[in-house]
Amino acid sequence: MNDELNLKDLFTRLILFISRNFKLIFGIIFIGVISVILFQKIKTPYYETKAICMSGISEYERVEYEEDWLQRTAIDLVNHLEINVENRDYEALSKLLGIDIKTASNIKKIEAEQLYQKDMHEEFFTLNKFNILLKVYDKNIIADVQEGLIYYFNNNNYVNELYQRFKKSKQRVIEDINNEMKLLKEIRLNGIVDNTNFSSSLKVVNGYEKSTINNQITILSEYREKIRTQKEILKPLSFVQEFARVSKKEDDILIWSLLGGIISFLLAMFISRVIEIKK
Repeated sequence: MNDELNLKDLFTRLILFISRNFKLIFGIIFIGVISVILFQKIKTPYYETKAICMSGISEYERVEYEEDWLQRTAIDLVNHLEINVENRDYEALSKLLGIDIKTASNIKKIEAEQLYQKDMHEEFFTLNKFNILLKVYDKNIIADVQEGLIYYFNNNNYVNELYQRFKKSKQRVIEDINNEMKLLKEIRLNGIVDNTNFSSSLKVVNGYEKSTINNQITILSEYREKIRTQKEILKPLSFVQEFARVSKKEDDILIWSLLGGIISFLLAMFISRVIEIKK
């Protein structure tokens, strides 16, 4: 009961305090909010967009990653660019992305993060894709930055060396499969089915019937196409969904106005209290 009375008394005193200093408190809040709005209107506007990307670097490295680290190297490479953005080292940024300095200077922020999906058990699992958040002062440079990111990945010495090895290894696998399929076709055509002592490197033939050989040829053919697809698709950086072309600027007026109003209110309360004490 006493606590309720104390709270009621405190609230009453607060209302009376605000009433006595209403003009001063309102004035300070008004000035604070208007200042924030004017600042947001005067400052250079920026545009925000996102892209969905995929990288084959984890496959090149042939490292057994923990699930959360599936696209870690690619994400780290993108986030490394933010160092140059924050330091306003546009010359270095332009060289990394293969763009001119003016375009680089219009980049406000660039950040990548892993994508996740929720399963039927309400648990998140890692996708083999990631998001890139891009903030720019000039909406017309979005396409240039996208091309610059591809250039950046393709010209990274570490990534390029792994990529070349990856393509060569996949090509060798394709050639091995072709040779294996050629041998199987010869066995089928020559009718060498029973009592054969032929040993396949892929362990697909050892006295089986012709139908079995045909099935093995089909399996090898499908596997070869899978390898070819990996070779073509798993590039250092691919855009599953390109950066959205945006036209509306992000000014954050509402958020900053609310924050400015709260700060102004607290400041006004403090100033009003000091003035009352001095009277």
